[in-house]
Amino acid sequence: MRRYLSAALATLILASPPAHAATGQKVCTRHSTIMLEPGEKAEVNGAGSSGVELLISGPAGQWIFADYNGLSAPGAGDVEVASTKTQTVVRRGQLPQIYVVYSKASRMIEGKQLTAFISGLYLDRRPLAKPRIIGNDADKAVWDRVQLGQTASCDQRWVPGQGLVK
Repeated sequence: MRRYLSAALATLILASPPAHAATGQKVCTRHSTIMLEPGEKAEVNGAGSSGVELLISGPAGQWIFADYNGLSAPGAGDVEVASTKTQTVVRRGQLPQIYVVYSKASRMIEGKQLTAFISGLYLDRRPLAKPRIIGNDADKAVWDRVQLGQTASCDQRWVPGQGLVK
């Protein structure tokens, strides 16, 4: 009987999908929140002491959200695409599939200005299999769902060493 239960448990564990956030939920990282669209899921794609990288996948494609503070200020060729009371979104000129979200608040995290990174490329600049971010106005549907500096009332939260947890 014990062997039967162990085999059944092992089958269940092996058949379980990797931990990820369910569709339509608020996913919080270390310093920010993103809203998933219907059909999207979030998976931790990388993490370090200063932040986390999530791979978001859904019917419309894949995109990367990285919550790493202290990204460089906008440079020559970068284009501001949106601005609210709390944040500014800039498309990188040299790689239009990359956006950086800058906090307008003087919120410093570990001595650096709070920022986030949204991309249709992996951080090493390799293209995603089916990128959702392509460098045009349709990308607004993605970067408009980032809530920089907000981490309350989340359905899933990134916890260092544990991944995404409820």
